[in-house]
Amino acid sequence: MKMQGVGVAWFKREDWPRWLAMDANFQPDYQHWLRRMEAVFTRYQAAGVPVVKVTLDPDEFIAWSRATGAGVGTDARAGYAALKARTLDHGRTH
Repeated sequence: MKMQGVGVAWFKREDWPRWLAMDANFQPDYQHWLRRMEAVFTRYQAAGVPVVKVTLDPDEFIAWSRATGAGVGTDARAGYAALKARTLDHGRTH
């Protein structure tokens, strides 16, 4: 079954302090991150790329990170978002 879109890691404002505490390189300003990511999302859509916002839960992510040894950085979050997007895609009825 082919994935229907690209999963983009998405974060809730209320979880932002927890993400900051996890990763020293995390964007410190939520509004800056949100503007930047909304622009990325819009570019994907304009290019015809199916894209889905994958809201990450900090507790689920850290459990996955510990279980897999993936770390907590950008690459780990992107990988986890892609995994969640595939899981969501496979859960759809076609």
